[in-house]
Amino acid sequence: MAEPGIQAELAWTPEFVCPRCATSLTTFSSQALSCGACQAAVPLRDGIYRFLRPERLAEIEPFLAHYRQVREEDGYRQRDSAYYRSLPMVDARDSQVARWRVRQESFRNLARVLPGLGRRPLRVLDLGAGNGWLSHRLTALGHRCVALDWLDDVEDGLGARRHYPAGFTCVQADFDELPVAPGQFDLAIFNASLHYSPDFARTLCHARAMLVAGGALVVMDSPVFATDQGGRRMLAAQQIGAGARNGSIVRRGVGYLSKSGLARVGRDTGVRIRWIPSRGGPSWAARRWLAGLKERREPARFGVWIGIWPPASS
Repeated sequence: MAEPGIQAELAWTPEFVCPRCATSLTTFSSQALSCGACQAAVPLRDGIYRFLRPERLAEIEPFLAHYRQVREEDGYRQRDSAYYRSLPMVDARDSQVARWRVRQESFRNLARVLPGLGRRPLRVLDLGAGNGWLSHRLTALGHRCVALDWLDDVEDGLGARRHYPAGFTCVQADFDELPVAPGQFDLAIFNASLHYSPDFARTLCHARAMLVAGGALVVMDSPVFATDQGGRRMLAAQQIGAGARNGSIVRRGVGYLSKSGLARVGRDTGVRIRWIPSRGGPSWAARRWLAGLKERREPARFGVWIGIWPPASS
């Protein structure tokens, strides 16, 4: 529900498929989607379609609890609606202002690319949408967005939808079990999220199947290294840092991407992937360079990887 004084616009709803039998879900109500073939029901609660099974939620809960804690400590979990509506722009005093400047640069680069896709409005699948800031921005530009994530809480997950005036559809689901019919989207964006996949090549293939012919696939703001060695050293440094704080890291996925791995996916699918770097300003670049020097590794690169993807059947 939008806060008082904000009227949410009607969101575009894609064709969903049953998580049990893959039949198209055509029976809608204010509280659930229902499958006419196997009678499975998908709850619609607090404006979010709940496709995650209870057993899957229980499996990933340790990661989600750790993720919430880290995000709280890092200052991402806010409560002011104005904060969410201004993202990716934040106050200069924000504890994560340097990271958000990278997000701003990446969003500007993405926005420059979108007119070249030749469609209006674009139907966008926002994968790893978090608090929905990207879906909010793209919806405000006139596009039709579906925001998908594991996290559903109101401070750093899909529940933050209540802060936005523009309507977009929210789905709690897995990357690798996407509950939407193939071939519906012009654009699929992994929003600082692909590194949470245990097999990013496989996850990219799942997303590719959701695209129309000539659709675009975007990987935005995941940490990317030239080689796996750089990524592994980053993860080791993070674990050491967590140990120094008497903590530990609960990981889901690889934790980074490699330039060679992304290039290999492009070669295997016949797609040339374009890279647009986001540098985040001199101070951000200097801090990352110094951290890399201290840890004897290359600094992670951030930015936008974009490829025009052929349909999965081609």
